[in-house]
Amino acid sequence: MKYALITGGTSGIGAAYAKELASRGYNIVITGRRREVIEKKASEIRERFKVEVEVVLADFTQREELDRLLKRVEVMDIEFLVNNVGFGNKKVFLEDTYESQKKMLDVQIDAMCRITHMVSKKMKASGRGNIINVSSLAAFTPASFNHLYSASKSFIVTFSEALYIDLMESGVGVQVVCPGFTKTDFHREMDIEEKTFENRGLVRWMEADKVVEISLKKMERGGGICIPGTCNKILYLLLKFLPRGVYYKMAKRMSM
Repeated sequence: MKYALITGGTSGIGAAYAKELASRGYNIVITGRRREVIEKKASEIRERFKVEVEVVLADFTQREELDRLLKRVEVMDIEFLVNNVGFGNKKVFLEDTYESQKKMLDVQIDAMCRITHMVSKKMKASGRGNIINVSSLAAFTPASFNHLYSASKSFIVTFSEALYIDLMESGVGVQVVCPGFTKTDFHREMDIEEKTFENRGLVRWMEADKVVEISLKKMERGGGICIPGTCNKILYLLLKFLPRGVYYKMAKRMSM
């Protein structure tokens, strides 16, 4: 039986990957922290797609809970891995304790790397499998209000591209997807006002299902980096070629 593991599968992008992969015949393993919400999502997927869905409750800021997931995954044949679990701090770096800020690194770097290390070694040995690591357009937009968020998302991009190069002739596909503004629970949990969900200029909010659709279509053609949405691609290119001194001044004005 083939399994897909999706971390952070309770809602948003993770839930969209879970639904789409279930529609393709994968049995699903999803992780999340909110028992009632994730169990409801699992039940919906079971009923709609007639596949097995296993729920693993896990808070990746807690080492023992990540260890429990790894122990479970170790005995499974995971053919598709989506590292989607994310973490947001409401306080900025210098206005918070380091212990609180470090949770961002525990979730978005350490947990992602540990899961990927275990699963990718097994995929390489079998000569098949796919890995998608969810980053963000924020990986390319450092700002004074998102120090570790941008930094950790940037790490995910570089790490994933290196893994893609390593495995590109092994039969294992690796993609890092970098969505721009996407309508998910993440922004609401961060107390971002509803008015920020309006489209302005090149800022175009996308639905999670559309992000996943584009990601999986590109995965069929090959791995590497995926930036869903035309406006997001334009923003990426503008940021790539914009002189850093100019960007720094723009970013400073935006934070004031």
